[in-house]
Amino acid sequence: MNRLAAILAAACSFAPLCTTARDGKTEGSSGAVGVDALVGHTVKTRVKGYDQLTLFLRQPANAKPEGVLCMCLLAKTPDAVREALTGPSDRNSRALAFADRHSLAVVAWGAHQLWDPTRNWDELARSDAKRLDANFDLVAKAWDDGITYFVKKHGLPASGYLITGYSGAAQYAQRLAMRCSDRFIAVHAHIPSSFDAPTKGGASILWCVTTGENELGYDRSRRFFGAARDMGYPIVYKAYPGLAHEGSSRVVELGFACFEYALEEFARATRLNGGRPIKPDWADLFTSSLHLADIFNQAVYSKFDYLCVPPDFRMLLPSTSIRDAWIDE
Repeated sequence: MNRLAAILAAACSFAPLCTTARDGKTEGSSGAVGVDALVGHTVKTRVKGYDQLTLFLRQPANAKPEGVLCMCLLAKTPDAVREALTGPSDRNSRALAFADRHSLAVVAWGAHQLWDPTRNWDELARSDAKRLDANFDLVAKAWDDGITYFVKKHGLPASGYLITGYSGAAQYAQRLAMRCSDRFIAVHAHIPSSFDAPTKGGASILWCVTTGENELGYDRSRRFFGAARDMGYPIVYKAYPGLAHEGSSRVVELGFACFEYALEEFARATRLNGGRPIKPDWADLFTSSLHLADIFNQAVYSKFDYLCVPPDFRMLLPSTSIRDAWIDE
């Protein structure tokens, strides 16, 4: 058991295989872009019923990408992904604006359900879990092949990625993050309702998992939090009182706070490593924090007051900005 655990005891596409590229400029300040600014790339997955995956790349305006924001979207077709990124009433505009502020490229794709959304890994028969894992392993490999194409063809950085998803897209995002952990520094999964088993590689990623106390997967999220924390995951978990299977501006702000922190610490670690990209030592950063949260009673203490919080409810908050967003006052 590592230091953190000890202290706390954390798209589918149906088009032919092809690559399409369009050049254009971003439009407006909302974060939405013209459809001609997107670059699409389709890869084969070899999964029955989900044989192809289309990824869309949106480069930052007038800047070399300093990182990548991955957005798994609730979109069933490539056209729906384009609409989500370019529509006039774009619900993803805040995420795109965040990417612009930080000179991040955006890679987006549509989610496809390849798991049982009503059961965690610990509720599945072994044979079912093995079959579902094998399918998503193929999808993760295809996704990574698509990213490798963008890295070589369009100059994306190879690592230091953020990934976000909502509902079924959050289920996809957290499964992908654990399988392609070398790519990612942080993930925000909101109301995923079910979870895959924490993996060793996932402990190298900063996790933000948000849900509602009235969400059907609340108990499953608590079990994921406990299992992840015991494996040494650097995890920020928040179950919002009164929230069900829905979004909230409070959720968005906490996710952004975690992403801001991840980018800052990744840049710092890389700078200290002579400019060679390297992930932060999350365990050291978390255990150096002065903030301790009670995830059940929704309270924050000094970490020196840890006896005020039952062991199962303890969670360190690594920065003041994350603490402030988590308190939600």
